[in-house]
Amino acid sequence: MNWISDYKLEDGTLVRFRHVTPADAEMIADSIRTASPETLLHRFFSPVTSVPIPVLKQLLDINSESDLCFLGQIEVNAETRAICGARYVRKNDTTIAEIAITVHDDFQHQGLGNYLIHKLAELAIRQGIEQFEAIVMSTNFDMLRLIQSASPHHKRFYLGDTVRLLIPLKDLVTPQTPPQQNLS
Repeated sequence: MNWISDYKLEDGTLVRFRHVTPADAEMIADSIRTASPETLLHRFFSPVTSVPIPVLKQLLDINSESDLCFLGQIEVNAETRAICGARYVRKNDTTIAEIAITVHDDFQHQGLGNYLIHKLAELAIRQGIEQFEAIVMSTNFDMLRLIQSASPHHKRFYLGDTVRLLIPLKDLVTPQTPPQQNLS
């Protein structure tokens, strides 16, 4: 397995990060099935309860020239469980990429969102990305606080029930970037 990095939760649980593949569809479907309605609404902007496996497989077929998607997984009772993920999709041929970050309810408020955005920025900057764009529901206070904390120079544009955030990567890849252990 080609691991990107590791992150230890406060309780000692080891989260291992790697690039997604279409073969991860079942594991991610399970994470979606067990997530709260609020988490799913904030991720998909509609009240979904599941995503069909064929659709997930298509979403997980990543064009590595312009896009990146990785997940964090843990081992629980000899089974692998996906608990978080981050993705960017480059906007056309620009230096801007749209991002999405999700942390399963069981693992929120443990620093994973902060870790994900910094790791995503570290990987994106290597591909010439200079700025992230995020469309966030205005009720997603955790994500709005995360961006405020991680990127003091971000810009916000209110669009009804959503907020468009423009996040300069220079804010995210500085000495304040959380320490990590790269395994690749």
